[in-house]
Amino acid sequence: MKIIITENKLEKVLKKSGTKKTIELLGGWDNFCKVFNIESPMDFLHLFDNLERVQSEEKKNWTLFRYKKGYNYIVYDRKNEEVYINNVDILMILLNMIQQFDTTYTVIQEVTKKWLGEVYNLKYTRPVPKLLPSSMMSTI
Repeated sequence: MKIIITENKLEKVLKKSGTKKTIELLGGWDNFCKVFNIESPMDFLHLFDNLERVQSEEKKNWTLFRYKKGYNYIVYDRKNEEVYINNVDILMILLNMIQQFDTTYTVIQEVTKKWLGEVYNLKYTRPVPKLLPSSMMSTI
């Protein structure tokens, strides 16, 4: 029996279940890349072009980017002009892309910075590839 999954449904799965589960559903990273036409780190980042932008209720200098409350993919600290990629799936994939695309951490950081500027108008920021402590995120 064949199961047909439309691209629209896959995008919903990606938003609801996350990158890791979507990769598993598709049978691995290679299939994920084929289905979503990922040929570069920028192609991967463009999967997250439509995150909702909200002001943090707890941290006045933070802007949050997410699909749903409590799952902040990106946190922008306006005071320090730092952007935290705060999703373990995205962070791990970006770091793994260094080897996969035979590139460097600096290149991945520059690609991420370019994407943040083009898509979310976050210019002159410094992407920081680390997860924020859960104690900082639990009330946001």
